[in-house]
Amino acid sequence: MTDVADWRSPVEVSLWRNRDYMYWWSGTLASTLGSSVSAVALPLLIMFDTGSVFAAAVVGTAERLGALLTQLAGGALADRCSRKAILVVGAILQAGLMAGIVWLITRSSVNVPGLVALAGALGMVGGVVTGAVMPVLRRLVPRSQLAARAAQEQGLNQVAQLAGGPLAGILFGLARWLPFVADVASYLVAAIANMLIRTPLGPDRSHVTAEKKPGIVSDIREGARIVARHPFLRYTTGWVAVTNLVGNSVMLLAIALLKEQHAGPQVIGLTNAAILSGGVSASLIASQLIRALSARRTFLLGNWTYVMALGCVALTEKPWQLAIAAGLFVFAAVPTASVWEAYTASLVPDALFGRVGATTMFAAQSLTWAGTLLAGALAESLGASVAVACFALFLLPYTLANHVTNNLDVLRTPIDQVPEIVPQ
Repeated sequence: MTDVADWRSPVEVSLWRNRDYMYWWSGTLASTLGSSVSAVALPLLIMFDTGSVFAAAVVGTAERLGALLTQLAGGALADRCSRKAILVVGAILQAGLMAGIVWLITRSSVNVPGLVALAGALGMVGGVVTGAVMPVLRRLVPRSQLAARAAQEQGLNQVAQLAGGPLAGILFGLARWLPFVADVASYLVAAIANMLIRTPLGPDRSHVTAEKKPGIVSDIREGARIVARHPFLRYTTGWVAVTNLVGNSVMLLAIALLKEQHAGPQVIGLTNAAILSGGVSASLIASQLIRALSARRTFLLGNWTYVMALGCVALTEKPWQLAIAAGLFVFAAVPTASVWEAYTASLVPDALFGRVGATTMFAAQSLTWAGTLLAGALAESLGASVAVACFALFLLPYTLANHVTNNLDVLRTPIDQVPEIVPQ
C-alpha cells in the first residue's frame, strides 16, 4: 500500500466523474453517516441508562480531546508515511473500537469509564486520519475545483447530520446497540472504498528519502512555523478557531431557545432539520456563488451574514423564525468555509500539506469543546437569547477586521493562479 508511483496534478473533469475522488467520497459519506448516527445514539444511551447529561457530555468531550491530541502528529505522519495506509488502517481501527463500544453496550449496564476510554481512543485515531485527508484530496482534485469540492463536503456533512438523527432514533428503538453496529459497518465501507483508490496518494518517495527526516515533533513545529509566517494562514487560523467556537454551538443554543419557547420534541426535530437543510441547499450552489461574487466578496459577505443571522436568532419568538435565521447562518457557512479551505489547500505544496493542513485543522477544532461549555453556561445563567447575542458579538471583531487587513489579499487572486508557499 505504498504510493511510490509518479504523481501528476489530476486532470480536470466533473467531480462526479472523477473515479478515485468518488471512491473517497462514497466511503466518507458512509462513515460520516455512521458517525452521525452514533453521535446521536451514544448520548441517548447514556442519558436513558444513567440519567446523567454530564456523563454524556464527558464521553463526547473525550472523543474531541482525543482527536486534538493526535491531529498534529497525524499531519506530520501524512508527510512521511503512506497516506493510503493511514486512511485504510485508520478506518479498520475505528471499526474495531466501535465494535468495542457495541460489546460494552450489550452488557447489563452502561460502563461510562469504558465508553470514555473507547471514545477517547476513537478520537485519537480520527485525529491521525484527519491529518491525511486534506493531502489526499489535494492529490485527487485539481486546484480549480478545490472550492467546489469543499462545498460538496460541507453538503455531505449536512446531509449526514440531517439523516443521522432520525436514523439513530429508528435503530435505537429496535435495539440500543444497533446504531453502533451500523457505525462499525460504515467504517469498514470506508476502508474498502479507500483501498480501491488507484491514484498515488503520496508522499512521493523522493520527498521522504532525499534527506534524513527530522522527528515528528520537528515536523509539527515546521507546520506551525509555516502557518505563523504566512499572512493568510496566520490570520485565518485565528479566524476559523473563533468561527468554529461559535458555529459548533449554534444547534445547542437553538435547542435551548426552542425549549424556552415551549416547543415540543417534534417541533424541535423539524426545526433542526430545517436549519440543516440550509447547508444542504448552499452546497448545491456554493461554487457558482463564489464564481459570481469572487472569493473575497464571498468571504466578507459570509462573515457579515454570520453576525446578522445570529442577531436575528436572538430576537426570534417562534420556531419558524428561528429556523429561517439559523438556517441562514448554516447556509452562509458553506461558501465561506469553502473559500478558506480551498485557498489553504492551494497555497501549500504537497510535500508540506500534511503538517500544515493539520495545524490549520487543529486550530479549527481547538476551541469547539470550550464553545459548547460556554454556550451552556451562558444559556443557563443569562438565558438562551442573551447567549446567542454574545456569540454574535464574538464574531464581530474578525468581521470588521476583514475589511482593513492585508492578510486576505490572496483572495483577490484566482485560486488556480495562487502561488504555492516556498519553504524557508
